[in-house]
Amino acid sequence: MGDDTWESLFPKRFSRSYPFPSFNVHDLHTVDGGVKTHLVPEIVKSDFTLLVAHFLGVDHCGHRYGPNHPAMAEKLSEMNEVLRSVVEVMDNETLLIVLGDHGMTTTGDHGGDSSDEINAALLVHTKSEVTWPVQEQKEVSQIDLVPTLSLLLGLPIPYSNLGSLIPELIQNTNTPTSEANLLAALKLNQKQILNYINHYSQLSNDLPKSQMAVLDEMERALHSSSSEADLQRIKYMTYMRKVKDMCREIWAKFDDKLMLIGGLQVLFSIVLQGCSTCGFLAPTSSYTVALLQCSLTVMSLVLSYLTVTPLHCLLILSAMFSIIIVYCVVKYSQVENCLSLTDMLSILCLVLYSLSSLSNSLLINEDKVLHFSAQSILMTIYLSEVIKLVRFQMTKTKEKTTSLMLLKLLLKSPITYLFIILSVVVQLSQVFRACREELIGCETSLFLTPLASLLQEFNSYRNKRFLLLTMPSVFLPAYAVKRILKVRGNLNGHSVLVIFVSYALYTMATLCLADWVSAAIPFLHDWQRTLPAKSTYILLTVGISIILISPLAVYLSSPKSKPVSYNTSVPSIYKYIKETLSKTEDDSERPLVFGLSTVYSATYLSLLVMVSIYLMLISGDGMSFSITLALLALVLFLDTHVLCNQSNTRTSISHIIYWFVLCKYYFYCTGHQPTITNIRWDAAFHGFSQDHDNMVVPGILLFTSTFSSQVIFTVSLPLLLIVTESGITFYQSVRSPKARSLTGLGEISLTRQEETTSNNLYHLYSIYLLANLVKTFGALLSAAILRRHLMVWKIFAPAFIYEGASFILTSLISILSYIIFIRLHKAVKYYIRDFELEHVD
Repeated sequence: MGDDTWESLFPKRFSRSYPFPSFNVHDLHTVDGGVKTHLVPEIVKSDFTLLVAHFLGVDHCGHRYGPNHPAMAEKLSEMNEVLRSVVEVMDNETLLIVLGDHGMTTTGDHGGDSSDEINAALLVHTKSEVTWPVQEQKEVSQIDLVPTLSLLLGLPIPYSNLGSLIPELIQNTNTPTSEANLLAALKLNQKQILNYINHYSQLSNDLPKSQMAVLDEMERALHSSSSEADLQRIKYMTYMRKVKDMCREIWAKFDDKLMLIGGLQVLFSIVLQGCSTCGFLAPTSSYTVALLQCSLTVMSLVLSYLTVTPLHCLLILSAMFSIIIVYCVVKYSQVENCLSLTDMLSILCLVLYSLSSLSNSLLINEDKVLHFSAQSILMTIYLSEVIKLVRFQMTKTKEKTTSLMLLKLLLKSPITYLFIILSVVVQLSQVFRACREELIGCETSLFLTPLASLLQEFNSYRNKRFLLLTMPSVFLPAYAVKRILKVRGNLNGHSVLVIFVSYALYTMATLCLADWVSAAIPFLHDWQRTLPAKSTYILLTVGISIILISPLAVYLSSPKSKPVSYNTSVPSIYKYIKETLSKTEDDSERPLVFGLSTVYSATYLSLLVMVSIYLMLISGDGMSFSITLALLALVLFLDTHVLCNQSNTRTSISHIIYWFVLCKYYFYCTGHQPTITNIRWDAAFHGFSQDHDNMVVPGILLFTSTFSSQVIFTVSLPLLLIVTESGITFYQSVRSPKARSLTGLGEISLTRQEETTSNNLYHLYSIYLLANLVKTFGALLSAAILRRHLMVWKIFAPAFIYEGASFILTSLISILSYIIFIRLHKAVKYYIRDFELEHVD
């Protein structure tokens, strides 16, 4: 009765229960009133082995008002009357234990290690006569209740217990028999603790060897001497207290110095890298900034090993950082590349989103915060384009734009429709989110349940979902990419990548469906059930290897080759061939190159679809449509990005930040939450019938499944740079390529402007990783500042762990994506060089 958390922890374990909602801190009376109504009547029934009555009013009152508010006095008086009513119905065989599980600070918080937080009252009362001399003022550890209550209830002491028996509760009479019972109980307690630390020391090196040696000596002394009962009792208690003190010293501490050094290191890196990548420092400063960041890291490592106070660390690192900033500003500062208003508003949204980590309510509802941030940034991008359109129209017509003219202008603009459709897709994606237990009234999406696990009454729903959503969502990305590459000429010829894309994408999609179907067939053998998943893993590995070895999807048609229809050629390459080839009298003798104007995007789109099908497989059939929606949102924004950057090849900061926010948003829209309980462990064993021999394979499967959105958006990040040079997106595919390409070369222009391409690529990855680092710093800051908060281990610490893991995975995927771009870039350059040598006189 009382706190409904008991029902969540032990479902269907209680014969009778009276749960009440527990997360509303402002409600001081509902839970307590419900418990008072049922408590005494249930005690009188005496038909139970365990009765739990969990009051929350005092705790909620402390969080809301603090310990010194009049409302606290009222709640304490109320609890005093409850205790009085319980004592009245107690018999002589009952032991009443009244304790607080924690204290609180003057602000009502707890969870830290201050005296006010870790000290609480303990009252033990019985109506029976007690002849053992009890100390009126005695201090015991809360964990000492674990072995004491276990033995009093006739239960074994838990394996990982570090508490010591409370002797006064075991020996209640001053007789030899009672003393012998106490020594026997202490011996059981000591053996249990010894067994635990021995096993722990075999698994970890945390326990100091010097202290373990002392404990070994004490343990041998316990069995080598036959002391008096009182002396023997003292030896047992001393041994167990020594173990507890050792473990407390290792586990229960906050290293303020290391936290400060780590936080400052991340903050300084953000400021330095931000100044460099946002245009406040000249591009030539990038290598210097990297070296200076390394020097800060070295200094941080040195300070972490020196015996200096956190204040000294702060002063030293701040002084060093100030010198670095002054040096960079004096030598590399520039004002030409000022941030646009859209960029500044997007950066503001990013900073506010990162600071939202300091609020537990905003962290619990982070998907809504991300949705708001995404729509806010998209709106600023759209409004900036509307302003450009209005200015262009006024310049063109020399007239003032009326409301009717503005409406017609917006309705003619494709950006308006892209904005609306993208907003709808983002909103629709919320259907697939999971629920945290703190979200009262939230219903987890049924899509998180695999089709094979649905009950018989869901047969109709199961069939409709499989036929109408699951199958189309798996095949649609493969079909769309193949269609675009075919129109652009990238699927002509017989290169290894062309053959793989032509056949392997549909094969991977079919294997993915086969894997889900096999889960619902009970009579299959293990190897048959795991074959589709393993085959998909193999095809993905082969596909990535092909991209690294032979990444080009182009075809050279010689004059004697069979003509190819105009629709499958690339007219945008004509100008390039005309400039590089010697003049011929007969146009029929001129060779044609298919797919060269979209050679970069063809490789990345192929990689994106392969990775997406793999992620659908390990995420489950219910999330396949969510991943398809993520791809659709990605493509729609690429269209918007192309239309907004027709005169600028450098990717706007606002666009990169929006890309990042979409990435974080689809973490939630693929059924994930930053909590330990929401980890989908089954992904680590997908495609395997037995446990793994190592942790590498399950780690890859689990990480890529959990952070599937990070994988998708990071792998495809270079497309933000690439699509500005081609019409590879859906909207551009129906337009004339000449309308998009400023140089007439399509993506080949990336090879003609080496320095520009290199700088733009660096700018793209730097801003994207910097946005990830800013969010990680927000989570780090919240976990450090709120380390004494009640919800630190429930909300803030898991959020920081997730952000750190996400940043590490994003960095690794960025490196892989960057390597693929460099490999592809070199392959294109070599291809053009060989083409010129062969066909130019």
